[in-house]
This record gives sequence, structure tokens and C-alpha cells, in this order.
Amino acid sequence: MTGDNVAVAERLARQAHKDQVDRAGQPYVGHLERVVANLLRRWPEATGDEIAAAWLHDVIEDTQWDADLLLRAGVPPGAVEIVQALTRPAGLTYQAWVKSLAALGSLSAVRVKLADNDDNTAPGRVAAIPEGESMLRTRYLPARNLLEARIARAEINAPP
Repeated sequence: MTGDNVAVAERLARQAHKDQVDRAGQPYVGHLERVVANLLRRWPEATGDEIAAAWLHDVIEDTQWDADLLLRAGVPPGAVEIVQALTRPAGLTYQAWVKSLAALGSLSAVRVKLADNDDNTAPGRVAAIPEGESMLRTRYLPARNLLEARIARAEINAPP
């Protein structure tokens, strides 16, 4: 995936989320910027598909965009697959979905989800929303434990 494709993903994400705000009332695009930065800080070798997916990780769930539209807009299939994996299916609890992602999802999807989790658990973000501490304890920290365990298993099993 080329830098041009990452730029396409960034433009699409900025357009799709332009009028949205996060739970703290801040422009939602700031969350996307931090997720990309978190991914690159933790995994500097992140692939173009992973970076594009970090930009687009909430686009299917939170906007009118779907996988077909992303593909037609020039987002590569690998990035779209990651975004689809990061889209929680209707009717599935957050914890059940994260458990499934940690068990069956691609390593790329887990890496992007951990970058997302890093932003969602940042002290400033937690403090900025009324339900932040509760969400941290009941949602984000249990999810982090499952996802980190998956990363650890992958690192243990990686060839030398």
C-alpha cells in the first residue's frame, strides 16, 4: 500500500467524521489522529493497510460508509478487511466482540484496536467524560488484557 492510499484513507476519514464530536465534545477526528499516532508509536513498522485502517476504524460503525463504498473510493482491500474486523456486529456486546477479535481476528486488526484502546484509556480522555472511570474499569481495561494477551502469544510464536 502506498502513501497515496494512506492519504486517501485519511481524507475519507476526515470527511466522514467531520461533523462528529467525541463523548467529551471534542472533534472526533482528534481521536483518529491519536489512534494513528499510537499505532505508529507502538509499531513503527505498521503496514499501510494498518495505518489506513487506523484512520477508518470507526467509519462503518459510525457513518453511512460501508465496505463497498470504501473499496470504490480507493481504499485497498486489506485495509477494508481490517476495518470490517474492527466493526462490532449488531447485537454483540463489546466484551464478546473484543473476545472474538482477540481470539480470531488478524494481528493487524488487534494492533489497530490496541491503538484505539490506548486513546480510549488515556487519562485525559477518561477524565473528560462523566462515565470515563466506569468505562475504563468495565470496558477498556478488560479489552486491553485480552488484546495484549493476543499480541504476546503472537510474539512468543514469531520466528526468531
